[in-house]
Amino acid sequence: MWWFGNFKPEGKTALIVGGSQGVGADLAQQLYVRNCSVILVARTETKLKAQNEKITSVKDVSESNTATSSYIPCDVADYNHCVKLWETIQLRGQDPDYIFCCAGSSVPKLFNDLTAEDLKSGVTINYNTALNVVHTGFKNVLQRSSSEFEQKPRHIVLFSSVVSFFPFIGYAQYAPMKAAIQSLSIILRQELGPYNYRVSCIFPGNFQSEGFEEEQKTKPEITKTIEGPSEPIPGDVCARLILRKLDQGFDTVTTDFIGWLLGSSVLGVLPRSWGFFQVIVSLIFSIVAPVANWFIYQDIVKYFRKRAAEVRNGGDKKALDKTKKKT
Repeated sequence: MWWFGNFKPEGKTALIVGGSQGVGADLAQQLYVRNCSVILVARTETKLKAQNEKITSVKDVSESNTATSSYIPCDVADYNHCVKLWETIQLRGQDPDYIFCCAGSSVPKLFNDLTAEDLKSGVTINYNTALNVVHTGFKNVLQRSSSEFEQKPRHIVLFSSVVSFFPFIGYAQYAPMKAAIQSLSIILRQELGPYNYRVSCIFPGNFQSEGFEEEQKTKPEITKTIEGPSEPIPGDVCARLILRKLDQGFDTVTTDFIGWLLGSSVLGVLPRSWGFFQVIVSLIFSIVAPVANWFIYQDIVKYFRKRAAEVRNGGDKKALDKTKKKT
C-alpha cells in the first residue's frame, strides 16, 4: 500500500476502454459522479452513445461537478487504431490521468469444442486490447514530452480475473490471457514506475453483466460444478469495491473473499493485500492444494466418462432406429 491515498480522481480525466457496458460502464458512471471526466472507448458507437447519455443524465451529481463525458469508437484490438485513438485524444486537448483497461470476453467451452475464432478472440480481446492501449499511450506521452522522467502522475488499471490465480477446465480461451495481463502488470510496474506511473491489477470474481449472461450459454457443466454456487454480484457493486480499494492504496484488487483466498495461493511478486495473512493462507494452500487438485481431477475424469457414455449410447440408439426402419 505504498500509494495510500494517491487515487484521487476528482477534477481529473479517466480513459475507460470497454466503457460501453459491463464493469467499465459502471466505473465510468461512478467516476463521473466523483467529478472525474470520462472518455469511453469501445467498438460499437451506438452502445457508446447510449452509455454516454446515461452518464450525463445521472441526477446524483453535485452542483459543483465540472466533469464531462465523451466517447471515441475504436477497435483497440488493432494497434494502429490505438495510435489514432491517442492522436484523437491529444487533438481534443485531453491527457488522461487514469487508463482503465476493462475490455474482455470469456467463451467457456471444453478445449476441443473451441473454434479458431474463439481462440483468436481470446488473445485479441483479453490481452491485445490492454497491451495496445498502454503501449501506444506510453509512446504518445514520451513523444510529446520534453523531459522523459518529469511526468505528471498517471495510473494504469488493468483487468485480469480470479481464474488467473486458479485456472481450470472450461477456461482455456480466457484464463491464460488473464494470467498474461497479471504478468504484464508486474513488468509495467517496473518499467513505467520511473515515469511516474502507478499500475494496479484487478482480479474480479463473477459480477452481473451482459458478458456473464453470454458465458452461461456455453459453460460446460463440469465448469459450473467446480465453480460451485457462485452468485454474481451486481456490476455497480463490483465497480464500487474496485474504486474503494484503489482509494485505500491497494494495487492487487480482488472483489470477493474467494478471490482473495485464491490470490494467496500464488503470491509471487504481486503487491500484497493484507500480506501477513496471505503468507499464512499460502502455507495452508501448499499443504491442501495437492489433495484438492486430486479430487477435482477425479470429478473431471467422471465427467468425461459420463460424456463418452452418453455419446456412445446416442450412437447405439441411432443405429437401432436405422435397423428398425429397414425391417
